[in-house]
Amino acid sequence: MVRAKPTILLFADAALVEDSVRRPLEEAGFHVAMERLGAEVNGIAPDVILLDGVSTSEAALQLCRRLRTKAAEGITPILFVGAAAINRQAGLEAGADAYLTHPFNPSELLAQVRALLRIKERHDRLAAKTEELQHVHKRLQAAYQQIDMELELARRIQESFLPQSLPELPGVRFAVAYKPQNRVGGDFYDLFRLDESHVGFYVADAMGHGVPASLLTIFVKQAVKAKEINGNEYRLTPPNEVLAKLNRDLIAQALSEHPFITMAYALFDARTGTFRFARAGHPYPLYVPREGPPRFWQIEGSLLGVFETEFRLQAHTLAPGDKVLLYTDGMDAAAVDKQPLGGASLLAAVERHRNLHIDDMIQRLEHDLFGQTQRTDDLTILGMEYVD
Repeated sequence: MVRAKPTILLFADAALVEDSVRRPLEEAGFHVAMERLGAEVNGIAPDVILLDGVSTSEAALQLCRRLRTKAAEGITPILFVGAAAINRQAGLEAGADAYLTHPFNPSELLAQVRALLRIKERHDRLAAKTEELQHVHKRLQAAYQQIDMELELARRIQESFLPQSLPELPGVRFAVAYKPQNRVGGDFYDLFRLDESHVGFYVADAMGHGVPASLLTIFVKQAVKAKEINGNEYRLTPPNEVLAKLNRDLIAQALSEHPFITMAYALFDARTGTFRFARAGHPYPLYVPREGPPRFWQIEGSLLGVFETEFRLQAHTLAPGDKVLLYTDGMDAAAVDKQPLGGASLLAAVERHRNLHIDDMIQRLEHDLFGQTQRTDDLTILGMEYVD
């Protein structure tokens, strides 16, 4: 590709200046366009402008000011040719980028012009890069807006899969605090009344954050089978069997990323106070008796979606006034007083609020444990209270 000759626009009224400027430039390979000092730049896109301030200094200064104002958003270097060095300051203040005193050596003129052309070339490259970056920025903004809309849709979908209200069953009360770290998260919970006296519920935590984790929580919602119906009869699925089936279903998906889920699933009989649960790699449930110290119910259980395994079942009989808390590993950042983070802080806060009703207790726990601590993970706390 042959590069076009640089165009030099010369505003001059004196033949002497025209001759001393035009000839050396054309001999050096530049294209020189001529205009009188009172003319405007019409249809010409010069690379450098030369102003004759020798013959008519004031007219050249006025034109220089006018040209510099018009070129405020771009750059066209201006070389002011003056009659004496004492006019240098006036020329530069009028907007010229360089000042050349007449008479001058042709080599000095060419050096000045080439220096100004280098400045313009660098400016034009930067301007092109800036324009390119602006286009990229606009495309990124459009992409971010699209992502933002998709995240908002994912949030609404995920929230629609959460219980819209807590089940009402004589003898039992529930409360929940659900705090995703971002708009969509990996924490999930569900509660469902199974018959006149039984309620099933769980808290789960899918690996990671964002949309992939939220998709796993939706899978859990669809895959949990708490009840088997056969004609007019039904069977409530024990918690360990619920986890075993969910584990098989996850493995059967053969997902390339090998996602995993932790979960604590419980089945409670409000008529007898029987609390049965199983755990899959999830934090231990916290038992808060009406009297006596709170304690964690420890039980083995592997992560869901990793390998075929069985899950143990544990059963307890609750007394009226007893409470049980299920929560996710966002609790690991819990801090209260000078207690160590996590379980120790949770026990201390529970001890402080153990006599409150379950809904007040959950609110106070969230406030005390995370009021002064920045959460770095999703957090879900699901509390159950056995009442008279």
